[in-house]
Amino acid sequence: KGDFHFYQVQFQRLGENRLTIHYGNTQHMYLEFFSTEPLETLIKKRAAFLARRQHRDASKWYNGLITDWNMESQVLLSPDNYDRIQSWRIYAVTCDDPGLGKPAYLAAKNAEYPQQNEIEALDYYIKNFVWGGLQQTTQEPYPYAIYGIPDWKTNRESIDPGRYGQRHIWRIYDYPHIVLLYYSMYRIAKNYPQIKTALPATEYLKRAFGTAVALFTVPMQVEGWSAYRTGLYNELVIGNVIADLEAEGMTAEAQTLRKHWEQKVKTFVNGQLNLFQSEYAFDSTGFEATHALAKYALEHADKGTDNTTGIPLENAQRFMQKQLASNIFCRGWLEPAYYLLGSDYRGGGGNSFTLSYMSQMGGSSVLDYSLNYAKEPDWYLRLGYASYLSAWALMNTGTAESNYGYWYPGKANDGGAGGGFEPAPYGQTWLNQPHHRGPWYYASEVDLGYSGALRAAATILADDPIFGRFCFGGDWRQTAGEIEVTPKDGVRRRLHALIGGKKMHMVLNGDRFLAAQPIQLKEDLSEIRFRIESDNPSNHSVTLNLSGFAPATYQLRIGKKAFGTFIINDGNGRVELPINTDTRTKLFALSRTS
Repeated sequence: KGDFHFYQVQFQRLGENRLTIHYGNTQHMYLEFFSTEPLETLIKKRAAFLARRQHRDASKWYNGLITDWNMESQVLLSPDNYDRIQSWRIYAVTCDDPGLGKPAYLAAKNAEYPQQNEIEALDYYIKNFVWGGLQQTTQEPYPYAIYGIPDWKTNRESIDPGRYGQRHIWRIYDYPHIVLLYYSMYRIAKNYPQIKTALPATEYLKRAFGTAVALFTVPMQVEGWSAYRTGLYNELVIGNVIADLEAEGMTAEAQTLRKHWEQKVKTFVNGQLNLFQSEYAFDSTGFEATHALAKYALEHADKGTDNTTGIPLENAQRFMQKQLASNIFCRGWLEPAYYLLGSDYRGGGGNSFTLSYMSQMGGSSVLDYSLNYAKEPDWYLRLGYASYLSAWALMNTGTAESNYGYWYPGKANDGGAGGGFEPAPYGQTWLNQPHHRGPWYYASEVDLGYSGALRAAATILADDPIFGRFCFGGDWRQTAGEIEVTPKDGVRRRLHALIGGKKMHMVLNGDRFLAAQPIQLKEDLSEIRFRIESDNPSNHSVTLNLSGFAPATYQLRIGKKAFGTFIINDGNGRVELPINTDTRTKLFALSRTS
């Protein structure tokens, strides 16, 4: 096709696969790929692996802790055995981003795919390690405050009553992970009545709210540290907490939290903040949050001479482009090796610590921009989806035939993951362990990225100017007058079509598109047929959010029966799909009638 030559490659083994391309006058180049198991398998395996790595000993102060595992020596870390982690970095075992990110991912996964034993492990963690330990209760001086490094026991029992001891509750980075933990438990308790949880859904939501408010108030009160000026991983879930507080009738709480969120939005959008500064002078950790702030600003910006929100539309548009450019500035987009393409770059500039958690978290921002804002989405779409896929290569998974993993073989390591990738043949990891080329043997903060990946997962059918029609995160085929799309993105709740100059977005707020049968679309997107499967055995409805649809009247059919009509005027719509106990899967159709 003009200057392009197209090849299709199918690999026969899991793990690294390298192609050598010979061209020109005795020239050659390498293309490095990583083949792994299906995304849905990876998502579930990682959660099951974490649930098995929980300390359960009522005589220990860290009873309930879900923590790191050394895939090389097969040692479960604990405050009684820090393994190869030394000095001040021992905090990574119990708290901060490495410690708190693991149960946050486990909860987020169970909000998608519930498993009773995994949810029981989360409630055990909350009861025995978090509430009244890691986190102050509502009966303590700073309700919902989170203790920082090195661990909550050291801080609670410190002889120092100040910031380095009993009041070490000012690290803003710690709070959003606990918000995500509680909010995911709320989703589980609300959406899956067959699952037993220790608390009712609204109690988890109240704790998510209290922790989010504490993020903005406690560090400022104790340390003068503003959460309004730094983008934080996982904090974008605050927008969901606000929406569900309103849906549950907790309007006062929703309004309180919204004020904090909007103050942060205005601080970023109307200010001149350094988007690369976080804990360090240069860091790439904020770009999931800054994109969420930019989205909120664009959705609520003042138009013309209006001054309702205090966010000028021009500022919102400028900030969206600024944070996007900053995100891509420290993201691999040129080199095609799997450990560089889509990866965020740190101080090593691609020679060390690639595939960190911000590969997927910040990459989700690029992907969302391609779907909802880019005039020419193709380049952003390729990069964003490469980012979503990237850090799954850090997972050590496999079959019995492959000895359960390419990086650290053995059944005990099946579902383990490294916290980063080291392209160099040897060196020192960020946690100060000597390494060789490949993933770390500690997971460290990788589960932050996997939480972001759950939010980014989507099946996207797109017309690419180079590759033609292509399905990211799925398979597609053309039939007589229709397109069939099989979702394989790992979550199966989001379908996007960018074809024929049109855009269409379908997002479920619960349940899933059926994997066993394809979604059927007409070429002009005038009709879509799909099946929904549910883990909820009760009669319920699932919300299908629509955007990008042509203004028209649409009919909803269930099976062969017409169920009702609805009108889309501005491209956006919302449909409640009834799911009954008599069947766990159901066929729906949306068709344009006028």
